[in-house]
Amino acid sequence: MFDLVTLGSEKIQLFLLLLVRIGGLMLTAPIFSHNSIPRRIALAMTLGLGVILLPLFINTPLPQSKGLIPLVFLCLTEFMVGVMIGLVFNIVFLSIRLSGAIVGYQIGFAMVNVVDPNSSEQVSVIGEFWFLLATLIFICLNGHHMIISGLVDSYRAIPLGSGAPSGAVGEWIIKYSALVFVLGVKFAAPAILTVFLVDVAMGVLARTMPQMNIFIVGFPVKIYAGLAVIGLSLPAFSYLLTKVTAGLDSELAHLMKLYHLAGTV
Repeated sequence: MFDLVTLGSEKIQLFLLLLVRIGGLMLTAPIFSHNSIPRRIALAMTLGLGVILLPLFINTPLPQSKGLIPLVFLCLTEFMVGVMIGLVFNIVFLSIRLSGAIVGYQIGFAMVNVVDPNSSEQVSVIGEFWFLLATLIFICLNGHHMIISGLVDSYRAIPLGSGAPSGAVGEWIIKYSALVFVLGVKFAAPAILTVFLVDVAMGVLARTMPQMNIFIVGFPVKIYAGLAVIGLSLPAFSYLLTKVTAGLDSELAHLMKLYHLAGTV
């Protein structure tokens, strides 16, 4: 066993860098970064993970940092590594929020919003429903274990003090961010297609029956059809979320490889 009291300055610096990377993860990773978790609990989890991981990497060599400015730079690089790991997993939930906003606008729920406790902003009620459902599915898939496992693996692939970003990492971030829109459209595809077909049907009725007020009739029809499709497509939603979650490990491994190549250059 180790004792924090008897640790030297190098080991204290190592423990600090461990905590900084974990803290960056806690700020962006799904579930762990939600505002429903009290700050004291989040701080306790950060310290607990740091204490648990310290014996595993107690002999990790650190780059020489003579002075406060080099140490601050090391902390910033470690913090960004933790933030990037959290964003790899959080990209799915961002896309779900986007898909909920698209569907809510299409079926006529543009003004029916709720306050998101995580961002203190108004979000679509459909998006909030899908977000909560996705959180439950993510926990059932042991997604929170995947996050912690990815954090532990990151210390082996990206040693402490060697997580400086590179051009390849920045390019990967831009390409990976596009998945928010791609996945958002995929999650919302059944409802978008259904509402489009309803609009086509309403257009045909407007031409064949000009005396009918299509706006009054079409508004509730779009809502009923959209909600029905959302309920019927929940198995497809769960299937797509499961497939996307299973592929997050490969994305995280690719990110670590880019960091590793940048560190060896």
